Amino acid sequence: MIQKLVMRFILMLSCFFLTFNLFAQDNYPTPPVTENRLFYIQHSKNFNTYVYDANFLIPNYLSEKEPVNIYRIVYTEGGIKKPLTTFQRKLAYGIDFFKISQNMYKLKLVAYTGFQLVMKVGQDGKAFVETTVNNQTIILTRMFLKMKEGRSDFNPKLEYVLFYGFDNNGNKTSIKFVPS
Repeated sequence: MIQKLVMRFILMLSCFFLTFNLFAQDNYPTPPVTENRLFYIQHSKNFNTYVYDANFLIPNYLSEKEPVNIYRIVYTEGGIKKPLTTFQRKLAYGIDFFKISQNMYKLKLVAYTGFQLVMKVGQDGKAFVETTVNNQTIILTRMFLKMKEGRSDFNPKLEYVLFYGFDNNGNKTSIKFVPS
């Protein structure tokens, strides 16, 4: 009987720490909402946030030259909005994009090309990004990158990525992805 209680306590404690670890970023600041927000990325190194907004030339028509406006909100400097540095754009948070059709683009993060992101414009004129993670398709709203501890900023390694968004039924969902 005591052994069962001890095992149950250990199991509950493990679940608590696992849940705490998975959702530790919930205390991070949320960037101000914009009309054309696609998604944003945060990571475990600091609170700075990388924001991806759709770039419309006119209502319902994305810019073919630059369909996504990417910038960062530097919370370590009071939450000011800044463009990405060249390093960030070319090696970390920038994207490559390929036009599929009118108002539909394939996006790839330069730091990890393994995720296929597809940006579309819905019938309501709003842009969104779909991705498939662990065989689940979601409309992406944010990503959280858990970086491995003890690595320098110039040689980071991912422990896991949490994808947040909505499933095909419109329900909020989150999916954990562990890179191999």
